[in-house]
Amino acid sequence: MSRVNLIEKNSDSELVGQGEEADFKNLFKLDNIRDGVSLGLVQQLGGEQGLAKIFQVDLKRGVQDEEQVSTLRNRYGANLPIVKELTPLWKLIVECLGDTMLQILIVAAIVSTVLGIIEGEGGWYEGLTIFLAIFLIIGITAGNNYAKERQFAKLQSKLDEGHVQVKRGGNITTISNKDIVVGDVLLFQLGDIFNVDGLYLSGSEVKIDESAMTGESDEMLKAPLDVCLKDQKGKSPFLMSGTKVNEGTGVMLVLQVGEKTVQNEMKRLGESDSTPTPLQVKLEGVAETIGKVGVIVAILTFVILLVRLFIEYAQNDEQTFWEQFWHLDCLQKILKFFMIGVTIIVVAVPEGLPLAVTITLAFSVNKMKDEQNLVKTLASCEIMGGVNNICSDKTGTLTMNTMQVNSIFCYGSNYKDYQLLQIKNLEKDYLDLLAASNLYNSSAYPKRGINGKFEQIGNKTECALIEFCDMLGYQLSSYRPSDNILRVIPLNSKRKMMISLVHHNNKIYLFTKGAPEMVLKKCSKFINSNGEEAKLTSQDTNNIQALRTLGNAYKILNYHLEYDFDSIPEEYLLTDLTLINIAGIKDPVRPDVPSAIQQCYRSGIIVRMAKAIARDCKILGPDSDLHEYEAMEGSQFRQLTGVEVQEVKDLLKFQEIVVHLKVLARATPEDKFILATGLKQLDNVIAVTGDGTNDAPALRKADVGFAMGITGTDVCKDAADIILLDDNFSSIITACKWGRNIYNCIRKFIQFQLTVNVVALFMSVLGAAVTKEAPLTSIQMLWVNLIMDTFASLALATEPPSDRLLNRKPYGKRESIVNSIMYRTVIGASIYQIAILCLILFIPDRIFDFDDSLDKEYEDRPIQRLTMFFQTFVLMQICNSISCRKLDEVSLNPFSGLFNNSLFWLINLIEVAVQYLLILFGDKFAVVCELTVWQHIFCWIFALGGMIVAIFVRTLPSRWFNGINIFAEEGIEEENLDETIASKLRRKSSIRIGSVYDENHENKRSVQKRLSVFKE
Repeated sequence: MSRVNLIEKNSDSELVGQGEEADFKNLFKLDNIRDGVSLGLVQQLGGEQGLAKIFQVDLKRGVQDEEQVSTLRNRYGANLPIVKELTPLWKLIVECLGDTMLQILIVAAIVSTVLGIIEGEGGWYEGLTIFLAIFLIIGITAGNNYAKERQFAKLQSKLDEGHVQVKRGGNITTISNKDIVVGDVLLFQLGDIFNVDGLYLSGSEVKIDESAMTGESDEMLKAPLDVCLKDQKGKSPFLMSGTKVNEGTGVMLVLQVGEKTVQNEMKRLGESDSTPTPLQVKLEGVAETIGKVGVIVAILTFVILLVRLFIEYAQNDEQTFWEQFWHLDCLQKILKFFMIGVTIIVVAVPEGLPLAVTITLAFSVNKMKDEQNLVKTLASCEIMGGVNNICSDKTGTLTMNTMQVNSIFCYGSNYKDYQLLQIKNLEKDYLDLLAASNLYNSSAYPKRGINGKFEQIGNKTECALIEFCDMLGYQLSSYRPSDNILRVIPLNSKRKMMISLVHHNNKIYLFTKGAPEMVLKKCSKFINSNGEEAKLTSQDTNNIQALRTLGNAYKILNYHLEYDFDSIPEEYLLTDLTLINIAGIKDPVRPDVPSAIQQCYRSGIIVRMAKAIARDCKILGPDSDLHEYEAMEGSQFRQLTGVEVQEVKDLLKFQEIVVHLKVLARATPEDKFILATGLKQLDNVIAVTGDGTNDAPALRKADVGFAMGITGTDVCKDAADIILLDDNFSSIITACKWGRNIYNCIRKFIQFQLTVNVVALFMSVLGAAVTKEAPLTSIQMLWVNLIMDTFASLALATEPPSDRLLNRKPYGKRESIVNSIMYRTVIGASIYQIAILCLILFIPDRIFDFDDSLDKEYEDRPIQRLTMFFQTFVLMQICNSISCRKLDEVSLNPFSGLFNNSLFWLINLIEVAVQYLLILFGDKFAVVCELTVWQHIFCWIFALGGMIVAIFVRTLPSRWFNGINIFAEEGIEEENLDETIASKLRRKSSIRIGSVYDENHENKRSVQKRLSVFKE
């Protein structure tokens, strides 16, 4: 390898580096590009050839072999994305200690422990036990965050995977983005987004959207270095990572990869935390209400306990009130009451709500990936639960995405299916012309696999035509890559045609292909059945098949080979053409799509799509049964509705149309955007699928955008929320099912937590008022908090979805998250549990054979009664969590689907085991004593009785509870989230988790809709 010594200077106008480790970052500084400094720097190195010499690559053949790839990667780095450093476990533990109430409880526990040590006789037990319990909660919470953060980071790496085409050893090869190295010669086309920085070498009419990097909305025209040195105005040879190809195809030399790229430099400067999902915001309203009630109950309990203590002191004849008040024992009791109040707040404020959302999302995202849904934005998972409209693209989503020529109009005749083989017998000169027009004038590079079948790489329609030519005996390698191609004018959405000027058989040919209606407009002749050019009539035009078609035409240009072909006006080129052929290309419908479409309708989801295969998909019936608005042309739809400042003009007309509309034929990007806009204005929740650059506006406008993982362009994937790894419509049904399941899991958790809160808060106040002490001690309530927050969120938030979820309508946009069915369950379970706990608390000792001789050891606390109270309370919550697995009015059996979720049962077994260990060995640490066998049996009878009551409650009509609505469920404004009681009192344990996942992806809702880029 030769060494090129570059002198290191402080000035930005110089390349910085030493020897072979040259640093090209100054080439891509915006000021340097704008001021022409970068052009000068490249010129100093000898232009493209000088750079090629540094890397020891041939610009026509690319990197030589894998050995050179390895050398370049070691020297200049790998093309790996910036990955935010994951938080170590000890930092997560420290962050959990930021919880205000836990901090207060820790201080109180330390003071209690110190006072207990001074007092002696085991007085330090409770303080130390609370101290240990707090750190157990912190440890479990931090451990859970640690695991989830790493799960999201693993998924993040999947999002950065993509494929590009490069020249390696003279061959066009498809490689992963991560395998690109400095010195690679990379091919790009319309719709690509660069993830490396490089120098433009060659191409045709390449226009780049650099707004993401420069903030400038105007497209930048790219040209080779020598052209830019002559005329710097409006042209540049520099291609930056993060920019998009709006027009054209071309070749670039890669100069920077990985963390050195412009895009990654900006990412490093602009790191930010993720925003909460809509469901998390909505749940803050629920948490706020519960938090307020918890604070009131905590204060009330503390005041009641304090008043009862002072009354007791006032009634004591042996010592005066002040003598007792200034005693160490009084301070210990007041501190104990204070800890009970703080613990009530810890238990009441539902810290587990945001944690449950995050766990559910983490669980769902992982499972959805296994079912071919790669989630980019977390919110899209939950939003899919409410989707009631799917606007589907056709190609690849509903079809196999393996294009094939199944009919062709050529040589004056129509050929279909098996007749295509007869074309081999046509005149050789005509076949040569047919092959040249299709093989020269394309950009795809399909490859023949080991089994002899082609792998369609690039534009699928072009691949189909290339395979057709191969069947006729003409191979792509004989035509491309080639120096015979003099000029290429790429396809765009306005012209709808691609043009190539080619030196072929000692003549200059113009070959064009595109939409047949556009090609036919430019043709005055066609090749008839005698192989002669004849006038093209309207009757000939009518013979063309109405499939997915593509027209090919040509003319011979009277120019010398040395002529400047770039200067020929496009208007001249596209006149007086001769039609070669019209090809009918069909993409078969996937076998499972018709049944998936029918499942959508059963699920209350309307599917709207393009007309060509609507009947094959069972979307449309016979023409005689169609409503006038059921299948419409895009132009008619646009004319009747229109769009103005991202709103539909005639919303009433739009509403009349969409009631019936299922098919939108010949839809433009604007039509798709109008459809998505109008449906959202009518409060629908919509999903849009797409694979092309022109689908991006509609994908961004939709509530959830689906991009095709195989055929989708980078622009399309960038705009989407979920990527379908298999390009299959059935995978969208899977996303709907998981979205509905997220809502279900959260509702199950809320249903369970509300019951625990209602019962715990009520019994705390009642116990304090009647028995002069809270029935549950601080350590016991912390254990309950662990059950109802962390353990319950893990158990209930990881319930897998049932297919039965698809047999009902989607969740409404304004539907309350706590519905009448849940209120019915919470009220029924709470009344039963309160009744049982009051029975245990106030029933005479002889009924349950309570041993009051133990009371003296626990400062006259009715220890066996309160231990049974504690045991029954916990077991009832465990059994209630089983009942809460069912949300509908149909499922009466709480054990149906018994083995669907092994984690649920594992957690419940752990809870039962720990509870029994506390009873058996907790003693004065947990403030409990042993229970008799009969007392244990009664605890289980009461707990299991709650499940029987839950079955009975489910038979009650839910309409009886329709009027109940006690929560601020419209949610809290995002800017006010940190001002809520829940936020101030309890640190949200899920804040960090999502940020790792969303960090490198723009929040779709905050991105400016650059519609002008795609309108063409």
